[in-house]
Amino acid sequence: MKSFLHEKLAKTLSLAAFFLFAGIGMLRGQTVGPAIPDVQINWVTSNEAMDRLNQAISTLEQQAQGAGFADPIVYKLKYYNAVFSSIEQGLSVPTAVDANYGLFVPGVADVPVEYPNSVPLATWAAYRQELTQLLQN
Repeated sequence: MKSFLHEKLAKTLSLAAFFLFAGIGMLRGQTVGPAIPDVQINWVTSNEAMDRLNQAISTLEQQAQGAGFADPIVYKLKYYNAVFSSIEQGLSVPTAVDANYGLFVPGVADVPVEYPNSVPLATWAAYRQELTQLLQN
C-alpha cells in the first residue's frame, strides 16, 4: 500500500512540476486536466480555497510580523501565498498544494528547491497537512 501511495505522490508531483516549469502564464488561457488527486481527499472548489487561504494568510501575516527572515512561519506564509497564486492562475487545488510544496522542500520534485530554507522536513510535512485540512470539505 505504501509503494502505491508513493507512486501516486510521485506521479502527482511530476505532473505538478511539469505545469510549474511549462509556465503558469501559458496555462492561463488553456484548459488544464485535473491533477491526480488523493482519492481520500475531497478538495474544496478553487473559489472556496482562495477564500480560506485569504483568511489563513491574514493570520499568518500577523504571526510573522516580528519574525526574522528565516523564521519557519515566514516560509509557511510564503507557501500559502504561492498556493493562492497558483490557484488564482488556474491550477487545481491539489496541484497547487503539491507543486508549491516542491518549491520549498528538497527531494520532492526532480528540480532544485526554489526557496532554500532550514525548516525541518517534519515541520514542512505538518504545514502541508495543515494546508490539506484547510482546503478539504
